[in-house]
Amino acid sequence: MRQIKINSTTGSEIVTQAEFKDFARISTTEDDAIVNIVITAARIWCENYISRDIVAKTRTYYVPETTGIFDIPFGPIASIDSVTIDGTAFTGYTMLGLDNETIDLDGPAEKVKINYTTSGLNDNLLHQAIKQLAVTLYENRSDFEEGKIGSIVPTSTKMLLNDHKNMFI
Repeated sequence: MRQIKINSTTGSEIVTQAEFKDFARISTTEDDAIVNIVITAARIWCENYISRDIVAKTRTYYVPETTGIFDIPFGPIASIDSVTIDGTAFTGYTMLGLDNETIDLDGPAEKVKINYTTSGLNDNLLHQAIKQLAVTLYENRSDFEEGKIGSIVPTSTKMLLNDHKNMFI
């Protein structure tokens, strides 16, 4: 089974607390801790939806077996830090694609582990999507509110993200 993990988050949130509070029309500081949590939660949801990193990270990707050419998830790839095949360091690979998100190992391999760094994404559509979803999460902090029916992810948020969506996962 293929596996991926985040080793560290090296970038910063692209939506600031002040930007979100202005967008959500929040004028107090009482909920600042909650605001920070919903900004992060919205960004993580957006990253998972588009299968791309919005905030730069270091990651490890494990592939049990491959024909030799495969896509690396959650780009854009800034750098490949290391590649090991069956526990042995390997340098004979080639990066392919517009954002170096495909790797060619020049033949079949087993137990491939790739450590890499992503650069993250940042544009106005991502800012808007994160803010819209964060507002939804902020306004719907509990599981149930009597007399109110809400949607966890606004349709407009998904539409904003569709241009960034990677079909990897």
